[in-house]
Amino acid sequence: MNPAARALLLLASALFLTGCATQGPNPKPAVLADGALLPSPRLIVGRVIAVDPANGFAFLEVSGDAPADALAAGAELITRTLELRETARLRASRYLRGRTLGTGIISGQPTPGDEVVWLAP
Repeated sequence: MNPAARALLLLASALFLTGCATQGPNPKPAVLADGALLPSPRLIVGRVIAVDPANGFAFLEVSGDAPADALAAGAELITRTLELRETARLRASRYLRGRTLGTGIISGQPTPGDEVVWLAP
């Protein structure tokens, strides 16, 4: 092997190995400014697609990124309008078929199109 190529290979390997061994400064945790907006603890579950007020049921179309705990039987869900006004409280049932979840109406009057959220613990 050519001495120049050997020296270049040695230099490249030395730079590569020392670059992997160095560490940057430890990042400090971010401090929020006073009055900073925090993420909402209410996570979107989906939308109301049908309501059966006579039997006290509401059916939801579940969004693709809905939290699994929100879909568990017994989880309490909140429905609200686009203006974020609460319209009803629901209790998730064990009836989940595809992206449709059956719920029982605890209180209020949900309407089709209402957003459904879950209050994360």
